[in-house]
Amino acid sequence: MGIDFLTKNVFLEDKTIRLIMWDTAGSERFKSLIPTYLKNAHALILTFDITNKASFLSLPNWLKEIEDKLPENAYIIVVGNKLDMENKR
Repeated sequence: MGIDFLTKNVFLEDKTIRLIMWDTAGSERFKSLIPTYLKNAHALILTFDITNKASFLSLPNWLKEIEDKLPENAYIIVVGNKLDMENKR
């Protein structure tokens, strides 16, 4: 379908935290579904490709897209990935 979904329980001190992760891969065709995923989110991880400048430069657009859909107290985490690919291009 183009969207990956993963659920994982993480044990932290005396609490069990259930992580529900949706990966839309930044695809335009899934943008309309994103508000549904964000409605009750406690955190959002925006990931960009460090080997692709356009990927990094698109972050402000993604932030603007989600700013009014994410709960006010939710965390936004920005992560650069593909460090292992940096010298292979």
